[in-house]
Amino acid sequence: MQHGSPCVLIVYASYGDGHLQAARSLRDSLYQRGIERVILLDLMAESHPWMNEMTRLIYMQSFKTIPHLYGWFYYRTREMKAGTLLSNWLHSFGIRRLREVMEREQPHLVIHTFPQLALPHLRTRWGLTIPLVNIVTDYDLHGRWLHPHIDHYYVPSEEMRDEAIRRGVAAERITIAGIPLHHSFEQPETDEEQRRQQRRKLQLQTGLDPQRRTVLLLAGAYGVLKNVQEICEMIDRRADTQLIVICGKNKELCEEMGKRYAHHPYIRIEGFTKRMNDWMSMSDCVITKPGGLTMAECISCRLPAFLMNPVPGQELENALYLEARQAARICRNAQELNAALGSALDQPEILESMRRHMDTLRTPPASAQITQELIDRYLSRVTDEAAAIRPMLALQGGRYM
Repeated sequence: MQHGSPCVLIVYASYGDGHLQAARSLRDSLYQRGIERVILLDLMAESHPWMNEMTRLIYMQSFKTIPHLYGWFYYRTREMKAGTLLSNWLHSFGIRRLREVMEREQPHLVIHTFPQLALPHLRTRWGLTIPLVNIVTDYDLHGRWLHPHIDHYYVPSEEMRDEAIRRGVAAERITIAGIPLHHSFEQPETDEEQRRQQRRKLQLQTGLDPQRRTVLLLAGAYGVLKNVQEICEMIDRRADTQLIVICGKNKELCEEMGKRYAHHPYIRIEGFTKRMNDWMSMSDCVITKPGGLTMAECISCRLPAFLMNPVPGQELENALYLEARQAARICRNAQELNAALGSALDQPEILESMRRHMDTLRTPPASAQITQELIDRYLSRVTDEAAAIRPMLALQGGRYM
């Protein structure tokens, strides 16, 4: 199928919500800039649906029941290099589905928000000239993201850029951009007084008491944070604090907590929400698991974070990154959380210091920066008349080689 307008393919995965949310943010930003043909492809789900569901279940259960097994595999493969047997196997899934999509859509650019790099793996064999881009969605650089056939990397931090250079990526192929977030997080900058007024306005609109400290508790996109009930009871013992609990997609947890605290004046229970920016903006701090996207949201909102028992792997590395910069505290259990959170709520200067350190980690809105750069670098010359610059695919008998 021949198209005249630019086309962008974004490859993501549904292991947690972060990779999909980043893909959607980029898609919406491209739409705003006039790129109308943007295809989102959950490669594993579409090419191997049974295997995708099985591995997603194992992934989520590993966080709950066997976290150290997941961590073992993560660290054993963290330094893996492209071209090894393991790398070739991991990047081999979904090739047939990619062939179908590439042949039908003929994209001018492919973006990865998850390191399922089948296209870079097959670039030479297929004769692809189409640019390939990786957008890293955690604060730790796993070897799966690195491949010599990736044209450009967008990373969330200076430290990751330096590590990518150390591991062989040319500096000119790396841009520090943060992590793409929902457009509600990527609003024009405001000063402290404007933020304070907006916070009070949101609290009053949602029935919160502006005179109380506000703690936000995130149970995870799939409700995987443990000890939710224990944490609620701990915070409820404070006379100066109110609590917002976001249960995510765990409907059972949301119903149970909703019944338990239905008439509690200072504990509010929410399920899955599209208002995360609002909830964060009206809170003094957050208790959460340290997913990459969640950490980027906290950084955007300058929200001090208390990180509960991070799972070894990218979660733990995200947590260590923020704790080392004094923007977050790692709490291994409810007792550690009680001590750390209690001290911070009793001593406002602790939270203020954490907010200042969060502020040093902020970047300009990632989606806007990334999409504008991609348009300028790869898509600005694509017109109906400019068919000559369209990416050509090596074909044999109407199919990919």
